[in-house]
Amino acid sequence: MEKLLDKKVLEVISVIVNSKDYKRCVMIREKMKTNKELMKLIDDLKVAQQEYVKYQKNEDTVYELTKKLEDIPIYVSYMNSLEKVNEMISYVSDDLNEYFNKLVN
Repeated sequence: MEKLLDKKVLEVISVIVNSKDYKRCVMIREKMKTNKELMKLIDDLKVAQQEYVKYQKNEDTVYELTKKLEDIPIYVSYMNSLEKVNEMISYVSDDLNEYFNKLVN
């Protein structure tokens, strides 16, 4: 049974990795990596978000950086594709959790 489960999980992973949204996400991410200004904005946003979560500081900075990024079409395309991929992963995760809950209970 364990081998069958491993096989099915690998099949699900393969479906996600071979999806157009995942491939688009990877392609856009690679293009984004070549834009140093964009990557700096993303890194700055990550730092500001971490400071906001830890210390409740930099809320305005988080907002401003997010707005700047949302004005960049390639970033918006990436985030849209990433959201679709995350939805697929979440759907599978929810189903697996439900399956194991039924199995255990």
